[in-house]
Amino acid sequence: MQEIRIKNKTYALPIFLPDATWGVARNLDSLDLQRVGLEGVMVNTYHLLQQPGEQILQKLGGIKKMMNWPGFVSSDSGGFQLFSLINQNPGMGKVTDEGVLLYNGPKRQHKTLFTPEDSIRMQFILDSDVMICLDDFTPPNASEERIKASVKRTVSWAKRAKIEFAKQLTQRGYTANNRPLLLAPIQGHNHYKWRTYCAKALQKIGFDLYGLGGWPFTENDQFDYSFCQRNADLTDKNSLRFALGVGSPENIVKLFFMGYQFFDCVLPTRDARHQRLYVFKVDPQTLDQNELKKLALANRLDEIFDYLYIGKGIFATDKTAISTFCDCPICQNAAIAPPVSKAYLHHLFKIGDASAFRLASLHNLRTYTQTMEILRR
Repeated sequence: MQEIRIKNKTYALPIFLPDATWGVARNLDSLDLQRVGLEGVMVNTYHLLQQPGEQILQKLGGIKKMMNWPGFVSSDSGGFQLFSLINQNPGMGKVTDEGVLLYNGPKRQHKTLFTPEDSIRMQFILDSDVMICLDDFTPPNASEERIKASVKRTVSWAKRAKIEFAKQLTQRGYTANNRPLLLAPIQGHNHYKWRTYCAKALQKIGFDLYGLGGWPFTENDQFDYSFCQRNADLTDKNSLRFALGVGSPENIVKLFFMGYQFFDCVLPTRDARHQRLYVFKVDPQTLDQNELKKLALANRLDEIFDYLYIGKGIFATDKTAISTFCDCPICQNAAIAPPVSKAYLHHLFKIGDASAFRLASLHNLRTYTQTMEILRR
């Protein structure tokens, strides 16, 4: 089993981080996350800069103290969110070589600049364990000229981010043994020449981890495994790789065998809110890494993973647990706490009670941590 040491704590790999953009995994608290075996979360630097803001986070001692979270925190730079914001409404701002320029309204009377240095400084205020360089997300439909600009800017920003990172380490008294890690995303979409250029340039600068930057889907919205494999092959075989924004349990298993060790995604909690529950077809305790590798290579992971749509009418009177192979807080069958039945969870969704989101999220996240446990065996 592979391990990594971050700030004097050791974590087993692979590891999954749920989305906690604003310092919370929606509908769950820190104790909930610990109960299902989670060891880290992914927050968003730009959003937390907006609310609660730099001053409050500084006074509280960082996001972990604010959340009362004992695990580690990875902080997304905010690059993708800013790209999405400007892509949807070009009048809100623009990406420049200096950084991301944002306007406060259509009249553009007030503007702010969010730079790679700003992003790193904010991540130190968050007290993140894994920090991510601000990057210029390559649009999937970009021309080669736009791809080239995206890659060049991503490399330039990464260089500036690393300089600021080193400066902050010195100012704050970190040593080589207790410092946070720095990740650089690789951009270039599926243009092999420019993605290769980006990977080589970033490795020349030198980072602790390299991220899967870009959009890993084909034009037909199918997950692009060849794209992910090519990206992994561009870094040294001993590199740590973070599959940013990935994915379903099947995606994670396949990418793990490509050489990715870190994963984060909104899917388990988002799907939970949309009544889609993840279930194992077989007892995960009977599986190990070798078995999953055989099934992944043979494209037979559907023999392991399945989905259950709890909103369907057939579950209205179903007294059984969500899954007999799950030991999450709602599925485990203890004498003092019988499992939550499919019928009851179906009912909670029907009446729109918030507890439905919490219970479904707990179950889905435990399916993810069980998957990590199999891959570590």
